[in-house]
Formats: sequence, structure tokens, C-alpha cells
Amino acid sequence: MNKKVKGNYEKLAQSTGLRFDEQSGLLYGYRNGFSFMLYALNENAPYSLTAAVSARRGGEPLSKEECKQFVKEHKKVVSLVQNGYVITMALANTGNQEKLKETLDDGLNAMINFLRTNGFENCCQTCGNPGETETVVAGNAYMQLCPDCFARMQQTQALDSGQKKRRKENLLGGIVGALIGSLLGVACIVILGQLGYVAALSGLVMAVCTMKGYDLLGGKLSMKGILIGVVLMGIMTYAGNQLDWAITVAREFEVDIATAYRAVPLLMEEEVIEAGAYWGNLALVYVFLLLGAVPTVRSIIKNQKDEELFYRLGSGSMQ
Repeated sequence: MNKKVKGNYEKLAQSTGLRFDEQSGLLYGYRNGFSFMLYALNENAPYSLTAAVSARRGGEPLSKEECKQFVKEHKKVVSLVQNGYVITMALANTGNQEKLKETLDDGLNAMINFLRTNGFENCCQTCGNPGETETVVAGNAYMQLCPDCFARMQQTQALDSGQKKRRKENLLGGIVGALIGSLLGVACIVILGQLGYVAALSGLVMAVCTMKGYDLLGGKLSMKGILIGVVLMGIMTYAGNQLDWAITVAREFEVDIATAYRAVPLLMEEEVIEAGAYWGNLALVYVFLLLGAVPTVRSIIKNQKDEELFYRLGSGSMQ
């Protein structure tokens, strides 16, 4: 979360009586008997907020007709859905701070009135027991839990974390897995190249498949594995570009691909292959590798950190 968005979230929390958790980027609070969590589903649209509450009315969930009617009656609400005990309301996107506060206040008040009118009460989203709940951050998930469910989940989380830490990394297996995965990236480069395209898709496929391959056969993906994967991506991207040219040469001169592959540098020296075209194409392939690899690696590192997150924020207090 960048500083500007963080600052705006802090102001929004202060002006609406919410609390803001900087580590998760979550807005949360308690109003008129209901515990709310507010978050952006997409970090690229930080002001498109979703409000979630865990509530029940006996064993009867919201009907589609009730949800449609609620959205129809409230212009600032984009959608209302229920999954299990969790009811989520998507609010209209706005970058204006005053309008965002107004949208949020109006949306929460409308949702509270709607829930109360239809016989809902706050409950734990896991066991469904009614009563006040506490907001819990568990990896990339936000939850409303009763004390008993939180204690059980905390114990399970501790066991899972211990098992992950004890898991050994198979370096050789990881390298083999990354190599296999990178071959899919090479295939993507070649296929797109033969179709006359150089696309960011090839970089994304190369990055995802290489890292996933290391993780699957290596048992875990450490920073060492990420570095190995990055180096391998660079090497295999060059090989993919070379193979793309070799296939073209093999077709034009009617020779086998192995011979054509070895002949590419010689053909460049003889200016049969234009050096500018070759290096320009290679540069584009590497640019698109960066476009695919950088966000992929950043996402992997972030997700690994997020997996370790497990803490309780409390119920909050909304005026």
C-alpha cells in the first residue's frame, strides 16, 4: 500500500469511527451490534471498497430477490451477496475523500438497517454462534470469529507453520522442476514468435511456470530458489529466442533445427540475419520477461510473508 492510499485510509478511519490496520490494509469496526470489515479486492482500485459482516437469521440465508432489491434501492451499492454466514456489500468506486466517506457511511447504515429489519444478528462466521466477534487476519483472509473458533484456528495455524518450517528444500529437485517449467515458457516464446508476435504473455508464462516448477519438485520455494529461478529464466529466455530464429532458418534453408540453431550466429556475421532485427527482438523478449517476472516474484514473496500472518485485531468501536 503506497503512502497516499495509506494516508487516505487513515483519514477515512478517523472520519467514520473505523479502525485501520496498516499491516493488512484492513478497515474494521463495530456498529449497532454488527462487526464490519472493509477492504479493497484489487490493490489497483483501493477506493472500490467491499464491506463484510458475519450474520445469521436462523437457518435462512438471503435470497437473490432480497439482494437485488437492496441494490436497487441503494445507488451507492454495487452488489450484495451471502456466502455461508458472510454477507458482503460492494460499494461504488470513488477517489474523492468526502464522497468516499459519504458512500461508506450511507452503505453501512443501509446494510445495518437491512440486516436488522430482516432478522439478522451478528455471529461467528465459522460456527455460526451469535454474539460479538473479533476481527482476525489469517494470511490473505479476513475473518470474524468467536473466541473458541479463534483459539482452535490459532492452534491449527501454529501446527501448520511448524510443519512448513521443518520441511526441507530439495535443491536438485527444485532446479529440475524450474527447468521443466521454464520449457513451457520457451514453448510460449517460440509459438508466439512463429505467429509473428512478441508478447508479455510469454514472460508471464516463463515466470509462473519456472517458479511453480521449483516449488513443486523442490518441496518449498526459498529466496535461494527464487534467485535460481530468475537466473534460469534469463538463460531459457535467450534459448527460446534463439530457437525461434532457428525454426525460421530451418524453414527457409530446409535444414534440420539443430543445424539451424548453430548457424544463427554465423548467419548474423554474414548479414543474412539482420543484427538489428535479432537484437531488437531479443530485447523485446527480455522486456516482456521483466514485465511478467517482476510482478510474479513480488507476488510470491508477498504471499509467503502473508501466509505467516495470523493475529487478532479485536472488535473495534464505531461511533
